[in-house]
Amino acid sequence: MTRLGIIGLGDMGGAIAEGVLAGQWDDEVAVVGYDVSTEAVDRFAQRGGTPAASVAELARAVDLVAVVVIDDAQVRQVCSGDDGAIAGAADSGALVAVHSTVRPATVIELAATAAEVGVALIDAPVTGGAASARSRDLVVFCGGDEAHTDQGRPHFERYGGMVANVGPLGAALKAKVIRNLITYAELAVAYEAIALAAAAGVDLKAFADIVTYSDRNIGPHLGVFTRPIVYPPPAMGGSFTQVAHKDLSGALALAEELGVELPITALVDRRIDAAFGE
Repeated sequence: MTRLGIIGLGDMGGAIAEGVLAGQWDDEVAVVGYDVSTEAVDRFAQRGGTPAASVAELARAVDLVAVVVIDDAQVRQVCSGDDGAIAGAADSGALVAVHSTVRPATVIELAATAAEVGVALIDAPVTGGAASARSRDLVVFCGGDEAHTDQGRPHFERYGGMVANVGPLGAALKAKVIRNLITYAELAVAYEAIALAAAAGVDLKAFADIVTYSDRNIGPHLGVFTRPIVYPPPAMGGSFTQVAHKDLSGALALAEELGVELPITALVDRRIDAAFGE
């Protein structure tokens, strides 16, 4: 039997529980959950989960403790103390996996405390959102000993379509914020483009279709992540930066004409030579 414990049954933790409980598995799966919200616990129980009276009780009853709370303070609170996850895992031998996006130092500190009582605690942030959790297709990326990732893998694969170890303890949390950096930067510049297209009278539906179709050929990020990564970035030669300046200056000139501010585009134009020049 797989015994999974989830601390925090909110948007993400509740979705993870929902996905696992709804899955069709070859073996029996028990999901134990804890949350301070009675409403969240009630929803969890209605889906077939087993509520725990405390964090330590949960950790004593499972093989994996998945910590899915909001911030550093909550992670410390649920992991520490006589009634915390570390104390409970010391009795059961459970692996404690921190799925919350917190500071690497927080996990490193808690892992040291856990190691004193023979408990393995790792950073294991997830990405993909609640919808991916419900469909059991999250990405779970782990920091720490590869053996601990392997210990957690059978559990992570209940709700993760991809499980990867990315380096030493804390590396997964670093990777998570770096991954999110791409998302937020892309979102911001995408809306700069939409603002300019709208001001220029471009049909936004047609423009979206153009971007979507051309990305099939050009590829997101120009294929940087779909082929072996070259770092530092290679010098692209004079023609690349020359064309980039031509295109970016054209967008900036149009924006000035239409009274649209494009601060991210302007920054890229200023930095393109330093990033990709000879």
